This record gives sequence, structure tokens and C-alpha cells, in this order.
Amino acid sequence: MASENLLESLFDKKILNILRLLINRKEQKFTLKEISKYSRVPLASTFRIINKLVLLEIIQVSRIKHLKIYSLSQNEKTRYLEIIIKENKTIIEEFIESINKIPGIQTVILHGKQEKDKANILVIGENIESSLVRQAVVLIKEKHNFTITHLILDEDQYNQMAAMNLYSGKKEVLLQK
Repeated sequence: MASENLLESLFDKKILNILRLLINRKEQKFTLKEISKYSRVPLASTFRIINKLVLLEIIQVSRIKHLKIYSLSQNEKTRYLEIIIKENKTIIEEFIESINKIPGIQTVILHGKQEKDKANILVIGENIESSLVRQAVVLIKEKHNFTITHLILDEDQYNQMAAMNLYSGKKEVLLQK
């Protein structure tokens, strides 16, 4: 049994979804409705789980007038949970898996530095169906709120642009067929 399935069989899936959201976006602050929406847990269940996590000092609450803002506490408990729960697959790896099946793609390059909420990707190949790549980009944006700016080129176009130094700087090959 994989460790991911083990966690879900031991603990309530709703609690795990909320914890994963908070751990994978630990710099962000959320309202109750946002936590419910992003974790795909019903609002009433989210309220119950959040209150339990606040009592356990896993989540801290800030008040702005009548609005409660929730964020992950920075303490030993949350560091331990982070080790156990943190999703190891990155957003870029998920994107690569989704476009790997698209015919015609030969190389995928990360251009520049990946930031916490965006990345620039070059997709190189012959006769690539751009709508399928765009669909994968939109899916990642909706699922993770992560912006992938992509450019589809054929091998000759990429080589010409590289020769003109239009793609200078850090390049990381993410996929090579």
C-alpha cells in the first residue's frame, strides 16, 4: 500500500485535504469559504475541522473586523505534519505528465527561474496541437492557481532564436524524447 493511500485510510480524507491545502500554500492566508472551495470540502465540515485544528494549534486565526483569516501555524506540530503530508510531486511535474501524451512534443524546457506561482515553458516539437497544451495549462491554473506561460516552437525556430540569444539565461530540460 502506498504511503499516500495509507494516510487516507488512517485519517479522514476531508482533514487531509484541508491540511494539504494549508501545507502546500503555507505562505497564504485563507477565509473559511476559500479553504472549503480549494480543498473541496463542504463548508460545515470545513468549519468543524478548522475549529479542531485551531484547538490543536495547527492553524492560527487572525481577525480583521468581522472576518476571520486562517493560516498555518509555524511550530513543531506543523513541521512534523509537513514532513508526513507534503505532496512531493511538483506542479511542473504534474504539467509534464499531462502534456507527455500529446503527439509531436520532443522537448520541454523551463526557461528562467520557476517562481512560486508562475513558470515560463518552451514546448518544442513538430505539429503539436496547441489546444491540448493550452488545456493542460488551464487545468494547472484552476487546480493550483499556478500560471504557466508557454510557447510552442518547432526545432528550427528554437535553434534560430537560441542562436540570436533570445533564450539566454537559465534553461532546464524537463522532458526529452
